[in-house]
Amino acid sequence: MKTLKLFLLGIIWLASNELSLGQKNWVIEAKVGSGKTDINTTGNFPDLILNTNSHRFISFGVLKKLKNNFSIGLETDIYRFFLVYTFLPLGEDYGSRTNFWSIGPKIQKDIYMLPKLGLILSAGFHLTQTHPLGNTYDGIWQMVRLPGGGQRIPVLLYGNEEIQQFTFHIKPEIGIFYDLTESSRITFSCEWGIDLREPSLVVNLDRIVFEDQTFQNRHTFSGNYFSAQLGYRYSF
Repeated sequence: MKTLKLFLLGIIWLASNELSLGQKNWVIEAKVGSGKTDINTTGNFPDLILNTNSHRFISFGVLKKLKNNFSIGLETDIYRFFLVYTFLPLGEDYGSRTNFWSIGPKIQKDIYMLPKLGLILSAGFHLTQTHPLGNTYDGIWQMVRLPGGGQRIPVLLYGNEEIQQFTFHIKPEIGIFYDLTESSRITFSCEWGIDLREPSLVVNLDRIVFEDQTFQNRHTFSGNYFSAQLGYRYSF
């Protein structure tokens, strides 16, 4: 909580010291990209892993230009990916889509290195929402055939998902920009999403049945992520 208070006080201080009342310069920006997350797995059935793929990141923001190349405003984004189970002996997959939607304030500083080229340094503080309820696992996941053929064998999963429906992210970002005209620019940036209420998702498989043996796994997604994004910004 101390970190959050300092972050919000910093935004208020910058706004009060940098805002130029005579300016009417506003900015809209849109970004698309991909991301990366890590799933931590513990348990006694290492042949079954949970990971993520098909990452999609979409962001839209409205900012007010301040003095000294500062901007402050509001940003919203959607981070979508698939949670995928993989049975390692065969590489067979089963997955479900996960969406994270977030919104919150953002402050940005542009640092010009050349007349049209420069660095972007920014940070956001977002409220994040995901699915209100988790899945329940109560039976067959997939019928698999082991190498060499033979009768297909079921993998039975029993358990549940625990999802943090609301959480908060601090989102530092660094990137480069190139001004196409006085009112438009393109950007490339990297962003880190730091979940302040991790873990965001826990999958408790308290019973995994395979070939008449019973196992247990626990898969944890902290809520932290990394993303790379291409963007377009228009000033008016």
